[in-house]
Amino acid sequence: MKKYIATILIALFFFSTIGVVAAQEELPREQTLYTANSAPPTNANPIQGSNVIPIAGLVFEPLFMLNFMKTELVPWLAEYGKWVKPNVFEVKLREGTKWQDGKPLTAEDVKFSFEYYQKVGLKDWSKYGLQEIKVLDMRTVQFIFKSTPNVWAWRNELYSVLILPEHIFKNIDPQKVKTMTFLGNEQEYLVGSGAYKLYKVVQQQKAIFVRNDDWWGAKYFGLPAPKYIVQLYVGSNDQAANMFLKGDLDVGTYYVDIVELKKKNPNIVSWLDRPPYFPPVVPVIMYFNTKHKPLDNPLIRKAIAEAICPAQIVKQGPISDLPDQTPLGKVMQPWKEKIGVSQLIKEYGWKYCDPVDAVRLLDEAGIKDTDGDGWREYNGKDLILTFAACGPCSDWMQAVEIVVNQLKAIGIKVDVKKYDWGTMVSKQQAGEFDLTMHWAGTFKPDPYSVYYDLMYYEDENNKGGANFGNYYNPEANKLLDELAKTSDEAKQVELLRELTKIWLKDVPAVPLYMGTLFYEANTQYWANWPNEKNPYGVPIFWPGFGTWGTALAFLGVRPAKAVGPETTTVVQTQTVEKTVTVTASPTQTKGGICGPAAILALVAVPLILRRRRF
Repeated sequence: MKKYIATILIALFFFSTIGVVAAQEELPREQTLYTANSAPPTNANPIQGSNVIPIAGLVFEPLFMLNFMKTELVPWLAEYGKWVKPNVFEVKLREGTKWQDGKPLTAEDVKFSFEYYQKVGLKDWSKYGLQEIKVLDMRTVQFIFKSTPNVWAWRNELYSVLILPEHIFKNIDPQKVKTMTFLGNEQEYLVGSGAYKLYKVVQQQKAIFVRNDDWWGAKYFGLPAPKYIVQLYVGSNDQAANMFLKGDLDVGTYYVDIVELKKKNPNIVSWLDRPPYFPPVVPVIMYFNTKHKPLDNPLIRKAIAEAICPAQIVKQGPISDLPDQTPLGKVMQPWKEKIGVSQLIKEYGWKYCDPVDAVRLLDEAGIKDTDGDGWREYNGKDLILTFAACGPCSDWMQAVEIVVNQLKAIGIKVDVKKYDWGTMVSKQQAGEFDLTMHWAGTFKPDPYSVYYDLMYYEDENNKGGANFGNYYNPEANKLLDELAKTSDEAKQVELLRELTKIWLKDVPAVPLYMGTLFYEANTQYWANWPNEKNPYGVPIFWPGFGTWGTALAFLGVRPAKAVGPETTTVVQTQTVEKTVTVTASPTQTKGGICGPAAILALVAVPLILRRRRF
């Protein structure tokens, strides 16, 4: 224990309330886990935009946790969730669930919570055709629909809805709760069911959490090791790097030079033990505007795809890894193996880094350099494609410049239009581009949601949220409609295989490189952080991602002195009807970094208007 502690901490828990911390709040370092956010903790509202990381998942809990890195649901408050009829989904709570004030957490609380979310305006269950939420007994509740709903979209709700104590929230006006911060006097309403309680928030500085030693989940998952979790306000990447070097920060999601950081402090770890170290999760893709000629021709799109060389982007561009030809990221590996993606690529796909075949395809399509100036013509004029890009996003611009040169090599001229982030997204949504790039539509934990967002199109008012290029294929629509209401895994795999074939043959977009999530942890005081070999949790330490697997990571760490090299964490998982979907809205971080590594305000800044069919 460090000698700088000037005051002895008194950690007394009494009257089943939050522990009392000594006045100067000097916390024992070996019992305290420090994380950070780039904005100060100002809002602890569990259902409306909290920017305090542990609120979702560690204070208030869902029925299921999502392990995004494995696309799996972990039964949490729920013992199980299953379709007992095509239109009836049943949830049974674990035995012994209770609130932090000692009152039992029952099926009535589940019913109340789902209804409360609708009253607040955060959910509209009528879109699912939900007719009734029926309590069968203290531990069992059924969700009854008019007909089979979108089973993938419904599964999203199982980890996105936090269960609230009816005896507390029934006294709070649902409309008033929208503006509450749940700090100061309002903190009395923060009665969750989770492993931690909020002790206090020091404005513009930190939020302090104290372990709930009477947590109902201890008998199922074990009591978490850190007695205290502190979320600091660390506003810059440089500040975070210095704190990691000194051992003052245990885990975070900052854009730091991970290689140099590891050299200076051997206790620093990340998801991988090799370059790129940061976890590559989903592909950043280049979208074609299929409404613009000649990009409406799949042969042209295929030619452009073959001219792209991701290996060069990974070598010379942003921190990344190699993609394959599908939009299914590495988090989808279990699904990709079931679908047989590798074999499908061999049978129906195209080759990266193949400019010779790209030239052949362009010639075949009649797009040739007829005047010998090095540029191909279309309808008698040089073919010039407009690329809508994010100018301030330094990592993305590196990739754009490489792509421009790769297309130049096959005689296609690209005019790069640089916009700020918001303008670029507006251009994408309006279809004002020939080429553009983003990871929208790929940052999903299930293949249905990826293909829906990128391929579904009936009309401008009914299309996938990331189908910027208005790709249209009636067969893909039909497959997605069928897949939406299919809970049988064998059938799901069959339909996903057909969708993958269509993607490979039609080339609606081209994966450029694997986007990474910034993630660094310090093993000086806490070890057993999730990584590639032990992916029990998720390396996303931002507000709003607690139920995506961040809470699992906090709960899985162990004191460094007690952890050997072979220690692993095993968490029971369950895939409820094998379907998951999430809604995510991309944004840009400080310092000009974009992509999945920059989802700091993902929950707070909606940029994509999703139109999902239920």
